[in-house]
Amino acid sequence: MAKPDTDITRRARRVRIAVVSLLVPLAALLAPAGRADDAPSWGFALRNQNPFLQVFGLPVYQTADVATAGHPAWQLSFDLANHADSGDTDAESFGIDGETYFLTLSMRRRITDWLELGFDVPFLSHTDGFMDNVIEGWHDLLGISNTKRSGPSNQLEFFYQRDGEELFRLDSPTSGLGDIQLSAAIPLRDGEDGKSRVTIRSSVKLPTGDADDLLGSGGTDFALGVYWTGTSSLRGHDLEWTGFAGGLALGDGEVLPDLQNSFVAFGGAGVNWQVWERIDLAAQLYAQQPFFDSSVEELGGSSVQLTVGGLYRMRNNARLRLAIVEDVMANATPDFAIHFSVSFGGG
Repeated sequence: MAKPDTDITRRARRVRIAVVSLLVPLAALLAPAGRADDAPSWGFALRNQNPFLQVFGLPVYQTADVATAGHPAWQLSFDLANHADSGDTDAESFGIDGETYFLTLSMRRRITDWLELGFDVPFLSHTDGFMDNVIEGWHDLLGISNTKRSGPSNQLEFFYQRDGEELFRLDSPTSGLGDIQLSAAIPLRDGEDGKSRVTIRSSVKLPTGDADDLLGSGGTDFALGVYWTGTSSLRGHDLEWTGFAGGLALGDGEVLPDLQNSFVAFGGAGVNWQVWERIDLAAQLYAQQPFFDSSVEELGGSSVQLTVGGLYRMRNNARLRLAIVEDVMANATPDFAIHFSVSFGGG
């Protein structure tokens, strides 16, 4: 007879998965160096941060550029997502109110001419937050409605009900390790002679986070996509275009499992303009199909997320990025988010 899957055994299994998942990136770090190329362009490493959707293995926004062989590219990013959305149908009721903080350590290393390996290790915190009053004041200044912010300020409440039964609720702060992603990339065209770059990227998301606390989905997901990056100029300054499309196969998760879809298509496009020697301006769009089969748009809708910001190149070759995030279609993304990251290495 099989042993019951207790909280202790589930947590022990997550620890083992986390340890094993770090062996591949460690091997990438210890691999011998190969031929050097240009340092990679990370873009704004963002994805949908809706608390019910961020548990799945949607890859962060990336370009076709890969790391310099033999030189690991590192990035530490911090994201603040403020949630204030709700939706109801005859059978369903859904609400998210609070804030989520993401601290993610990422690494990419090109271990041969044809292969780059990497990882993303996230730490999450769901809390009541502190930004509600600031955002409400900003909306008032711009004439934007605060209808969905009519409840108490700075509270934490994530819930979903169907047919009068509450299927999920989180109203106490939680934090911890999220779901680790391991990635691999194969450059098909490296941009020599001024041509565009084309890369195939794949990733595996492992169930290292606690699904009960919305730190992970409880399942293993696989993503595969094709990425293209081209370079031109505008007013004498470099202009870089990026586009990509792919699919995400979802494993059997533990977050609203009866509603979860098995496949999600995703895609995006962006532009990066180097307006001065050390400063770039950038904008990017990221879209994906629904993760859940729900009539509530805030949970089961497709979404398009817009990110606008800038990059500053420091003298030590580190790059600072700052951006804000807006939902431009549907309501299945956070009401407001800020992204900050520092990247270094890679060339």
